[in-house]
Amino acid sequence: MKRRLKIKKNVIPSIFTLVNLFFGFMAIITAAQGEFQKAAWLIIAAALFDALDGKLARLFGVPSRFGMEFDSIADMVSFCTAPAILV
Repeated sequence: MKRRLKIKKNVIPSIFTLVNLFFGFMAIITAAQGEFQKAAWLIIAAALFDALDGKLARLFGVPSRFGMEFDSIADMVSFCTAPAILV
């Protein structure tokens, strides 16, 4: 019988925040390589995941102080640093 991977509900919003952070870092790297259009799309992808992480936390009833701080850090990378490098 196959074992299923169980993911706790309180981890799911943080995974979305982590993906947001990943897209932000990738946008920075891509912009530094001169691929500005691709970097812009990565920032848009980060925005989609950013929009969902808080909603999921509230939906699952698991908002946390850590999640709020982690989201703020991810937002700084994805929506402050990455766009600044694009300019």
